[in-house]
Amino acid sequence: MDGTPPGGGQRSSRRRRRVAFLLSLIEPGAGHFLLGSFRRGSVWAVGMTVGGLAFMFALRLGLWVLLLGGVIGIGGRVVSAVDAVRQAGVRPRWSLVLVGWGALIVSDVLLSPVMAHLKEDYRANYMQAFTIPSGSMLDTLLVGDYILVDKSVYRTRAPQRGDVVVFKYPQDERRDFIFRIIGTPGETVQVRDHAVLIDGRVLDEPYARRDSPAHPRGDLPAVCTYAYGCEPLVVPPDSYFVMGDNRVNSLDSRYWGFVKREKI
Repeated sequence: MDGTPPGGGQRSSRRRRRVAFLLSLIEPGAGHFLLGSFRRGSVWAVGMTVGGLAFMFALRLGLWVLLLGGVIGIGGRVVSAVDAVRQAGVRPRWSLVLVGWGALIVSDVLLSPVMAHLKEDYRANYMQAFTIPSGSMLDTLLVGDYILVDKSVYRTRAPQRGDVVVFKYPQDERRDFIFRIIGTPGETVQVRDHAVLIDGRVLDEPYARRDSPAHPRGDLPAVCTYAYGCEPLVVPPDSYFVMGDNRVNSLDSRYWGFVKREKI
Protein backbone atom coordinates (compact mmCIF):
# COMPACT_ATOMS: atom_id res chain seq x y z
CA MET A 1 0.00 0.00 0.00
CA ASP A 2 1.36 3.45 -0.92
CA GLY A 3 -1.08 5.41 1.22
CA THR A 4 -2.91 6.96 -1.75
CA PRO A 5 -6.69 6.95 -1.17
CA PRO A 6 -8.72 4.92 -3.71
CA GLY A 7 -9.46 7.11 -6.70
CA GLY A 8 -7.13 9.82 -5.41
CA GLY A 9 -4.86 9.56 -8.43
CA GLN A 10 -7.78 9.86 -10.81
CA ARG A 11 -9.13 12.93 -9.01
CA SER A 12 -5.71 14.53 -9.13
CA SER A 13 -5.45 13.78 -12.84
CA ARG A 14 -8.87 15.28 -13.52
CA ARG A 15 -7.93 18.43 -11.61
CA ARG A 16 -4.73 18.77 -13.62
CA ARG A 17 -6.69 18.39 -16.85
CA ARG A 18 -9.20 21.08 -15.83
CA VAL A 19 -6.36 23.42 -14.89
CA ALA A 20 -4.57 22.55 -18.14
CA PHE A 21 -7.72 23.39 -20.11
CA LEU A 22 -7.97 26.84 -18.50
CA LEU A 23 -4.26 27.51 -18.88
CA SER A 24 -4.41 26.68 -22.59
CA LEU A 25 -7.27 29.13 -23.11
CA ILE A 26 -5.11 31.85 -21.57
CA GLU A 27 -1.76 30.80 -23.08
CA PRO A 28 -1.67 28.00 -25.69
CA GLY A 29 0.96 25.45 -24.72
CA ALA A 30 0.84 26.09 -20.97
CA GLY A 31 -1.70 23.31 -20.40
CA HIS A 32 0.34 20.81 -22.38
CA PHE A 33 3.38 21.55 -20.22
CA LEU A 34 1.35 20.84 -17.07
CA LEU A 35 0.32 17.46 -18.43
CA GLY A 36 3.86 16.50 -19.41
CA SER A 37 3.47 17.02 -23.18
CA PHE A 38 6.37 19.42 -23.57
CA ARG A 39 7.03 19.01 -27.29
CA ARG A 40 3.37 19.32 -28.26
CA GLY A 41 2.96 22.34 -26.03
CA SER A 42 5.98 23.99 -27.64
CA VAL A 43 4.45 23.48 -31.09
CA TRP A 44 1.20 25.11 -29.95
CA ALA A 45 2.98 28.04 -28.29
CA VAL A 46 5.21 28.78 -31.27
CA GLY A 47 2.43 28.20 -33.80
CA MET A 48 -0.05 30.55 -32.12
CA THR A 49 2.63 33.23 -31.66
CA VAL A 50 3.76 33.09 -35.28
CA GLY A 51 0.14 33.01 -36.46
CA GLY A 52 -0.72 36.05 -34.34
CA LEU A 53 2.20 38.03 -35.73
CA ALA A 54 1.30 37.01 -39.28
CA PHE A 55 -2.24 38.29 -38.86
CA MET A 56 -1.03 41.54 -37.33
CA PHE A 57 1.06 42.16 -40.44
CA ALA A 58 -1.79 41.06 -42.72
CA LEU A 59 -4.47 43.20 -41.06
CA ARG A 60 -3.76 46.03 -43.48
CA LEU A 61 -5.45 43.93 -46.16
CA GLY A 62 -8.89 44.80 -44.84
CA LEU A 63 -11.64 44.38 -42.26
CA TRP A 64 -12.39 40.80 -43.27
CA VAL A 65 -8.82 39.80 -42.33
CA LEU A 66 -9.31 41.42 -38.91
CA LEU A 67 -12.51 39.45 -38.33
CA LEU A 68 -10.99 36.21 -39.65
CA GLY A 69 -7.96 36.68 -37.41
CA GLY A 70 -10.19 37.11 -34.36
CA VAL A 71 -12.18 33.97 -35.15
CA ILE A 72 -9.04 31.92 -35.79
CA GLY A 73 -7.39 33.26 -32.64
CA ILE A 74 -10.31 32.28 -30.41
CA GLY A 75 -10.79 28.97 -32.18
CA GLY A 76 -7.08 28.17 -31.90
CA ARG A 77 -7.12 28.65 -28.13
CA VAL A 78 -10.16 26.41 -27.75
CA VAL A 79 -8.62 23.68 -29.92
CA SER A 80 -5.37 24.00 -27.98
CA ALA A 81 -7.25 23.55 -24.70
CA VAL A 82 -9.13 20.50 -25.97
CA ASP A 83 -5.93 19.00 -27.35
CA ALA A 84 -4.20 19.53 -24.00
CA VAL A 85 -6.74 17.55 -21.98
CA ARG A 86 -6.60 14.69 -24.50
CA GLN A 87 -2.92 14.09 -23.79
CA ALA A 88 -1.81 11.05 -21.83
CA GLY A 89 -1.24 13.19 -18.78
CA VAL A 90 1.95 11.55 -17.58
CA ARG A 91 3.35 12.88 -14.34
CA PRO A 92 5.16 16.06 -15.43
CA ARG A 93 8.74 16.92 -14.73
CA TRP A 94 8.26 20.14 -12.85
CA SER A 95 11.61 21.49 -13.98
CA LEU A 96 10.38 21.31 -17.60
CA VAL A 97 7.00 22.76 -16.65
CA LEU A 98 8.62 25.77 -14.99
CA VAL A 99 11.04 26.23 -17.90
CA GLY A 100 8.15 26.10 -20.36
CA TRP A 101 6.01 28.56 -18.42
CA GLY A 102 8.99 30.85 -17.99
CA ALA A 103 9.65 30.77 -21.74
CA LEU A 104 6.02 31.72 -22.42
CA ILE A 105 6.21 34.65 -20.01
CA VAL A 106 9.49 35.88 -21.46
CA SER A 107 8.19 35.65 -25.03
CA ASP A 108 5.07 37.62 -24.07
CA VAL A 109 7.19 40.34 -22.47
CA LEU A 110 9.54 40.54 -25.46
CA LEU A 111 6.72 40.55 -28.01
CA SER A 112 4.51 43.06 -26.21
CA PRO A 113 6.30 46.15 -27.63
CA VAL A 114 6.20 44.64 -31.13
CA MET A 115 2.48 43.91 -30.90
CA ALA A 116 1.80 47.38 -29.45
CA HIS A 117 3.71 49.00 -32.32
CA LEU A 118 1.83 46.96 -34.92
CA LYS A 119 -1.52 47.83 -33.35
CA GLU A 120 -0.65 51.54 -33.26
CA ASP A 121 0.54 51.43 -36.87
CA TYR A 122 -2.68 49.71 -37.85
CA ARG A 123 -4.79 52.25 -35.97
CA ALA A 124 -2.94 55.17 -37.56
CA ASN A 125 -2.89 53.89 -41.14
CA TYR A 126 -5.50 51.22 -41.72
CA MET A 127 -8.46 51.06 -39.36
CA GLN A 128 -9.75 52.87 -36.30
CA ALA A 129 -12.81 52.64 -34.08
CA PHE A 130 -15.03 55.66 -33.42
CA THR A 131 -18.23 56.34 -31.55
CA ILE A 132 -20.97 58.67 -32.79
CA PRO A 133 -21.45 61.61 -30.38
CA SER A 134 -24.26 63.55 -32.07
CA GLY A 135 -27.39 63.17 -34.17
CA SER A 136 -26.11 64.92 -37.30
CA MET A 137 -26.09 61.64 -39.27
CA LEU A 138 -29.51 60.35 -38.19
CA ASP A 139 -30.97 57.96 -39.19
CA THR A 140 -27.94 56.38 -40.87
CA LEU A 141 -25.80 56.55 -37.72
CA LEU A 142 -27.34 56.78 -34.26
CA VAL A 143 -25.95 58.52 -31.20
CA GLY A 144 -23.71 56.06 -29.37
CA ASP A 145 -23.09 53.81 -32.39
CA TYR A 146 -19.63 52.26 -32.63
CA ILE A 147 -18.07 52.12 -36.08
CA LEU A 148 -14.85 50.90 -37.71
CA VAL A 149 -13.33 53.30 -40.22
CA ASP A 150 -11.23 51.94 -43.09
CA LYS A 151 -8.28 54.31 -43.54
CA SER A 152 -6.79 52.50 -46.52
CA VAL A 153 -9.69 52.52 -48.99
CA TYR A 154 -8.72 55.83 -50.64
CA ARG A 155 -5.25 54.60 -51.47
CA THR A 156 -6.73 52.78 -54.42
CA ARG A 157 -9.60 55.12 -55.37
CA ALA A 158 -10.79 58.69 -54.90
CA PRO A 159 -13.61 59.61 -52.48
CA GLN A 160 -17.00 59.46 -54.19
CA ARG A 161 -20.36 61.07 -53.69
CA GLY A 162 -22.35 59.13 -51.13
CA ASP A 163 -19.32 57.96 -49.13
CA VAL A 164 -19.62 58.48 -45.37
CA VAL A 165 -16.22 59.79 -44.28
CA VAL A 166 -14.38 60.83 -41.12
CA PHE A 167 -12.22 63.96 -41.42
CA LYS A 168 -10.45 66.64 -39.44
CA TYR A 169 -12.83 69.50 -38.69
CA PRO A 170 -11.40 72.46 -40.67
CA GLN A 171 -11.96 74.95 -37.85
CA ASP A 172 -10.41 72.73 -35.17
CA GLU A 173 -8.35 69.80 -36.41
CA ARG A 174 -8.21 68.27 -32.96
CA ARG A 175 -11.79 67.17 -33.58
CA ASP A 176 -12.99 64.43 -35.95
CA PHE A 177 -16.28 64.88 -37.84
CA ILE A 178 -18.25 62.31 -39.83
CA PHE A 179 -20.47 63.33 -42.75
CA ARG A 180 -21.49 62.19 -46.22
CA ILE A 181 -19.77 63.43 -49.37
CA ILE A 182 -22.23 65.36 -51.53
CA GLY A 183 -20.09 67.37 -53.96
CA THR A 184 -16.80 66.28 -55.55
CA PRO A 185 -14.03 68.40 -57.13
CA GLY A 186 -15.19 70.51 -60.08
CA GLU A 187 -18.91 70.00 -59.47
CA THR A 188 -21.36 72.85 -58.93
CA VAL A 189 -23.35 72.43 -55.71
CA GLN A 190 -26.46 74.32 -54.71
CA VAL A 191 -28.58 73.67 -51.61
CA ARG A 192 -32.08 75.07 -51.93
CA ASP A 193 -34.83 74.40 -49.41
CA HIS A 194 -35.04 70.60 -49.15
CA ALA A 195 -33.17 69.91 -52.40
CA VAL A 196 -29.50 69.52 -53.29
CA LEU A 197 -28.57 70.29 -56.89
CA ILE A 198 -25.41 68.94 -58.52
CA ASP A 199 -24.57 70.69 -61.80
CA GLY A 200 -28.18 71.87 -61.93
CA ARG A 201 -29.79 68.45 -61.36
CA VAL A 202 -31.63 67.51 -58.19
CA LEU A 203 -29.78 64.83 -56.26
CA ASP A 204 -31.78 61.78 -55.18
CA GLU A 205 -31.11 61.34 -51.46
CA PRO A 206 -33.14 58.56 -49.84
CA TYR A 207 -30.84 58.70 -46.80
CA ALA A 208 -31.58 62.36 -45.96
CA ARG A 209 -33.76 63.16 -42.95
CA ARG A 210 -35.87 66.31 -43.12
CA ASP A 211 -38.18 66.57 -40.10
CA SER A 212 -38.88 70.30 -40.36
CA PRO A 213 -38.56 73.12 -42.93
CA ALA A 214 -34.99 74.08 -43.77
CA HIS A 215 -33.78 77.21 -42.04
CA PRO A 216 -30.41 78.79 -41.24
CA ARG A 217 -28.78 78.02 -37.92
CA GLY A 218 -29.35 81.03 -35.67
CA ASP A 219 -26.27 80.32 -33.56
CA LEU A 220 -23.87 80.65 -36.52
CA PRO A 221 -22.61 83.62 -38.56
CA ALA A 222 -24.70 84.89 -41.44
CA VAL A 223 -22.45 83.13 -43.96
CA CYS A 224 -24.45 79.96 -43.32
CA THR A 225 -27.53 81.45 -44.96
CA TYR A 226 -26.06 80.73 -48.39
CA ALA A 227 -27.30 77.17 -47.95
CA TYR A 228 -30.92 78.20 -48.41
CA GLY A 229 -31.35 79.77 -51.82
CA CYS A 230 -27.68 80.58 -52.29
CA GLU A 231 -25.75 81.06 -55.49
CA PRO A 232 -24.25 77.85 -56.90
CA LEU A 233 -20.82 76.94 -55.50
CA VAL A 234 -18.05 75.23 -57.45
CA VAL A 235 -16.14 72.63 -55.40
CA PRO A 236 -12.40 73.46 -55.57
CA PRO A 237 -9.79 70.91 -56.69
CA ASP A 238 -8.87 68.32 -54.05
CA SER A 239 -11.84 69.39 -51.91
CA TYR A 240 -15.29 68.02 -51.07
CA PHE A 241 -18.67 69.37 -50.01
CA VAL A 242 -20.05 67.28 -47.13
CA MET A 243 -23.39 67.24 -45.35
CA GLY A 244 -25.01 65.37 -42.48
CA ASP A 245 -27.96 63.13 -43.28
CA ASN A 246 -29.97 64.91 -40.56
CA ARG A 247 -30.21 68.08 -42.63
CA VAL A 248 -31.89 70.35 -40.09
CA ASN A 249 -29.40 69.57 -37.34
CA SER A 250 -25.99 69.31 -38.96
CA LEU A 251 -23.02 71.66 -38.75
CA ASP A 252 -21.57 70.83 -42.16
CA SER A 253 -20.18 72.38 -45.35
CA ARG A 254 -23.19 74.69 -45.57
CA TYR A 255 -21.71 76.61 -42.64
CA TRP A 256 -17.94 76.29 -42.75
CA GLY A 257 -17.10 75.37 -46.35
CA PHE A 258 -15.20 72.53 -48.02
CA VAL A 259 -13.09 69.63 -46.73
CA LYS A 260 -9.59 69.16 -48.12
CA ARG A 261 -8.85 65.71 -49.54
CA GLU A 262 -5.80 65.34 -47.28
CA LYS A 263 -7.97 65.78 -44.18
CA ILE A 264 -10.22 62.80 -44.98
